[in-house]
Amino acid sequence: MATAELRLSVPVDSARDAVGYALAEQGFTAQPTASGSLDVSRGSMGTTLVAGAFAGQDMHVRFDVHFSEIAEGTLVSFEHSTLGGFFKGGAIGAAKVGDVVREAAHRAGARLAQQGLLVGDVPDSLSDVGAGEQPAATGGTWAPPVPPAPPGYPGVSSTGTGSPAAPAYSAPSGDAQTGPPAYAASPYGTASAASDRTNGISILAIILGFVFPLGGIIAGAVALAQIKRTGEKGRGLAITGIVAGAVISVLAILAVIGLLIFSFTVGSKASSADPFDVPTFPQDGGVTVGPSEAAPGDEDTFTLPVGVCLDDVPSGFISSSNIVECATAHTYEVFSSFLLPEGAFPGDDAIASAAQQGCDAAFPSFVGIPYEQSALNYQYVAPTEDTWTDGDREISCLLYDPAVQETTGSLAGSAR
Repeated sequence: MATAELRLSVPVDSARDAVGYALAEQGFTAQPTASGSLDVSRGSMGTTLVAGAFAGQDMHVRFDVHFSEIAEGTLVSFEHSTLGGFFKGGAIGAAKVGDVVREAAHRAGARLAQQGLLVGDVPDSLSDVGAGEQPAATGGTWAPPVPPAPPGYPGVSSTGTGSPAAPAYSAPSGDAQTGPPAYAASPYGTASAASDRTNGISILAIILGFVFPLGGIIAGAVALAQIKRTGEKGRGLAITGIVAGAVISVLAILAVIGLLIFSFTVGSKASSADPFDVPTFPQDGGVTVGPSEAAPGDEDTFTLPVGVCLDDVPSGFISSSNIVECATAHTYEVFSSFLLPEGAFPGDDAIASAAQQGCDAAFPSFVGIPYEQSALNYQYVAPTEDTWTDGDREISCLLYDPAVQETTGSLAGSAR
């Protein structure tokens, strides 16, 4: 479906050249196709893919211009794909592309009307005439001011119009290429002095660079593309936004990596300290001897004699069934046993402190070297508040090898 149409009073070939020059003046690239139409495009595809419809005038636009013979001369149809604009910029992008095509048709019509090539009215413009400008009447419609065409322009005499001379558009000779010529961007309106205005996207880029790093990088790239085209200020702000966003992003990634490494290292140390999950006591001092279970050869209910060996105690509650011969595979060996003073229950912390002091002191005489130099470790069995009321005052120190799950034989005097 045509977005806009122009009727020209010249043959198709001349109409194609005239429209190509008019679009080139607006910054479009018009490439003739094998079917005789023009493939017209403008803007940055990369910027559009990053920023979508918010790329502004840098949004990539592509449309076709078709030519057909009519009684007056040539019918020129401007057509664009709504689907293409939607994929590049969403629903907003599709609407913007349509607006750009209609505006391009309007400006091309205004240019061709000045040259006496247009039959009928200029298509309506989507933008208002700027403040202080005097609109030019063309066929009953208003057209924005456009610079005069250079000598040699289709429909213009070689003497020009008396305005300052501008370079003429010329297609490459037949020696350079075959087929219809391609039209490059026009010099009109592109050689203006740099604007004193600071690009708004560049300001947004430096803010986002510190608040939302990825947004700063994207906004900075869009701002640089716009500044290159418009000559506005703000290049430094855009670059700062990109650099800040990149640096903060890298630091954030490094921080996450460092946190993962730290967590992995701490977890590895915890695992290597006890690869077989021994001891399996629920907590220090939390293992008790059952009040109804007497150790062999002793009438004291709570006694675990030195030299007794035990298998694993997954329940945290020692009974006679846990006592085994030291010549068989076992987990623990009792290397010390001592009583706490009578009195009120001293509390778990006081019992833990007394157990550590007593077991540390007994360790060298049983193993043969101090605890700090040994590869062996120990656990202790201590009274709980409940067993204390039943008369339990004994702390038993249990030796084990953290490198293996079970040992065979006594560790007494092993000097390990």
